[in-house]
Amino acid sequence: MLGSPARFVDAAALGLWQANCYVLGDLERGRAVVVDPGQHGAAYVRRVLGERGVVCEAILLTHGHLDHVWAVPELAADLDVPVLLHPDDRWLWDDPAAGLGLTPQLLESELGLVWQPPTDQLDAITDGQTLSLAGYALEVRHTPGHTPGSSVFLLTDTGSDDPLLLSGDLLFAGSVGRTDLPGGSWQQQLDSLASKVLVLPDATQIAPGHGPETTLGQERGSNPYLTEIA
Repeated sequence: MLGSPARFVDAAALGLWQANCYVLGDLERGRAVVVDPGQHGAAYVRRVLGERGVVCEAILLTHGHLDHVWAVPELAADLDVPVLLHPDDRWLWDDPAAGLGLTPQLLESELGLVWQPPTDQLDAITDGQTLSLAGYALEVRHTPGHTPGSSVFLLTDTGSDDPLLLSGDLLFAGSVGRTDLPGGSWQQQLDSLASKVLVLPDATQIAPGHGPETTLGQERGSNPYLTEIA
């Protein structure tokens, strides 16, 4: 996925929803950034950081749904790092149960989670911003649709000729994110795909929020939702 031997991307599908958590790092710098640590993400991230011998600089969130943020409070406290999220998903940060149409009481009784977000560590990201983390330049692309604050992160300095897109729940192999949950919009989803993703080259590697990696060229040719947009 990355061209430089010092750089790495570790990934695991975690929890009830099998949400992909990514740890991007640079061994020479000894630094890393964590993306979307969902359920059981704390133990996974600690293990990767320990095995790789790197220190986490920040936790980066593609959106505020529970399956992508579950472990954030524990990790943010343990690692003492900022949490980066688009402000249009602040409502999910404050109450992730709302994204599932539940109440905080049901979240606790059904899933055993008492949500206590570290809001003092929360920082906002904006469309077009370039984040410098762990030696990477990550371009923020705000892509509402799945949630109002959904964002993808584009890396062009991968050390190879192929860009890498952390696509969250916007684009999957063979599918796209659902928009029937609170705050979702199918039209916004289509607009985000057309304006922020389909403009990228076919060689772009896609690291999605769920499921296997793919490429934009593969999806452009076979994903029925992208075919519909085209």
